[in-house]
Amino acid sequence: MKSILSPSSQATAPSKTRRLKPATLLRRCVGSLIVLAGLAIVTSDVLALLNGGAITAGPAATPASAALHLAPASR
Repeated sequence: MKSILSPSSQATAPSKTRRLKPATLLRRCVGSLIVLAGLAIVTSDVLALLNGGAITAGPAATPASAALHLAPASR
Protein backbone atom coordinates (compact mmCIF):
# COMPACT_ATOMS: atom_id res chain seq x y z
CA MET A 1 0.00 0.00 0.00
CA LYS A 2 1.40 3.36 -0.98
CA SER A 3 1.73 6.12 1.61
CA ILE A 4 -0.12 9.39 1.12
CA LEU A 5 2.58 11.34 2.92
CA SER A 6 5.67 12.50 1.12
CA PRO A 7 8.96 10.83 2.09
CA SER A 8 10.19 13.99 3.85
CA SER A 9 7.19 14.07 6.20
CA GLN A 10 7.38 10.40 7.15
CA ALA A 11 8.95 9.39 10.44
CA THR A 12 12.73 9.43 10.36
CA ALA A 13 15.40 8.09 12.63
CA PRO A 14 15.52 9.77 16.06
CA SER A 15 18.95 11.20 15.32
CA LYS A 16 17.57 13.08 12.31
CA THR A 17 14.52 14.63 14.01
CA ARG A 18 14.38 18.38 14.03
CA ARG A 19 14.57 20.12 17.40
CA LEU A 20 13.20 23.54 18.19
CA LYS A 21 15.56 26.21 19.43
CA PRO A 22 14.94 27.24 23.07
CA ALA A 23 13.89 30.76 22.00
CA THR A 24 11.35 29.37 19.54
CA LEU A 25 9.99 26.95 22.11
CA LEU A 26 9.69 29.74 24.69
CA ARG A 27 7.96 32.02 22.20
CA ARG A 28 5.41 29.31 21.38
CA CYS A 29 4.73 28.63 25.05
CA VAL A 30 4.24 32.31 25.86
CA GLY A 31 2.01 32.73 22.83
CA SER A 32 -0.11 29.79 23.94
CA LEU A 33 -0.45 31.26 27.43
CA ILE A 34 -1.55 34.59 25.99
CA VAL A 35 -4.17 32.86 23.84
CA LEU A 36 -5.44 30.87 26.84
CA ALA A 37 -5.68 34.03 28.96
CA GLY A 38 -7.62 35.76 26.20
CA LEU A 39 -10.01 32.82 25.93
CA ALA A 40 -10.57 32.89 29.70
CA ILE A 41 -11.38 36.61 29.60
CA VAL A 42 -13.74 36.26 26.65
CA THR A 43 -15.44 33.25 28.26
CA SER A 44 -16.01 35.12 31.52
CA ASP A 45 -17.38 38.11 29.61
CA VAL A 46 -19.79 35.92 27.66
CA LEU A 47 -20.94 34.19 30.85
CA ALA A 48 -21.49 37.55 32.51
CA LEU A 49 -23.58 38.73 29.56
CA LEU A 50 -25.66 35.55 29.60
CA ASN A 51 -26.30 35.87 33.34
CA GLY A 52 -27.11 39.55 33.19
CA GLY A 53 -23.88 40.59 34.88
CA ALA A 54 -24.58 38.48 37.97
CA ILE A 55 -21.11 36.94 38.04
CA THR A 56 -18.78 38.61 40.53
CA ALA A 57 -15.08 38.04 40.96
CA GLY A 58 -15.41 37.66 44.71
CA PRO A 59 -15.62 40.06 47.63
CA ALA A 60 -15.27 43.67 46.65
CA ALA A 61 -11.86 45.15 47.30
CA THR A 62 -11.57 48.12 49.61
CA PRO A 63 -11.13 51.38 47.75
CA ALA A 64 -7.64 52.86 47.75
CA SER A 65 -8.86 56.03 49.50
CA ALA A 66 -10.18 54.02 52.46
CA ALA A 67 -6.90 52.13 52.73
CA LEU A 68 -4.97 55.39 53.02
CA HIS A 69 -6.94 56.46 56.11
CA LEU A 70 -6.26 53.33 58.14
CA ALA A 71 -4.41 53.78 61.40
CA PRO A 72 -0.82 52.51 61.38
CA ALA A 73 -0.36 49.15 63.07
CA SER A 74 1.36 49.31 66.46
CA ARG A 75 4.24 46.98 67.21
